[in-house]
Amino acid sequence: MAEGTSSNKFLEVTEDDGTTITLDEFIEEEQRLEIDANAVLGPSDDKNCTYNLGYVKRQALYACMTCVPPGQETYKPAGICLACSYHCHEGHDLVELYTKRNFRCDCGNSRFKGNKCNLEPKKADSNEGNHYNQNFRGVYCFCSRPYPDPEDSVSDEMLQCIICEDWYHTRHLDCDISLDENYAEMICGTCTDKLPFLSYYIGNSGIIIIFAR
Repeated sequence: MAEGTSSNKFLEVTEDDGTTITLDEFIEEEQRLEIDANAVLGPSDDKNCTYNLGYVKRQALYACMTCVPPGQETYKPAGICLACSYHCHEGHDLVELYTKRNFRCDCGNSRFKGNKCNLEPKKADSNEGNHYNQNFRGVYCFCSRPYPDPEDSVSDEMLQCIICEDWYHTRHLDCDISLDENYAEMICGTCTDKLPFLSYYIGNSGIIIIFAR
């Protein structure tokens, strides 16, 4: 029996781009993608709009470039929940915003110019407690570029600031942080400059200072 057995690491899978990987590597990548998806979506409901839950502590959000195109003169950013991305914006140009905190679904309100939400048609004209950053236009970091960026061939990780919740390329933070290391949270240089009390933590073990550009 031993002669007829084989290890998965010797089985090969050919991907669409022609590269060949072992089955173990393929399974490991699939598991990583599943972990990433669970980290973003978590307990998200794909059938019910989160509007009636109010300002959700943290949820996955999307921006619809079809219904709220950034190029319009009257543009106002808007975010929609996971369920609305499926039931109200299927086939639209959606930008994944990952998770944001204390946000109420905008789908169907005045920012959508008369396009009602299919799941919760009765909504207030606006959600005054929502906060928006450049991510809602589909761009990130100091460089204000999309992610993934079709014009950027450099492989780089992105970190989310826990204050402004924008995402930043590690190379634009001028630091060598890697997600493979003992990394917990990041506060970008711009937010650090706006919060003087953070200066008291300078010099503490485990703190890396990132200066604003």
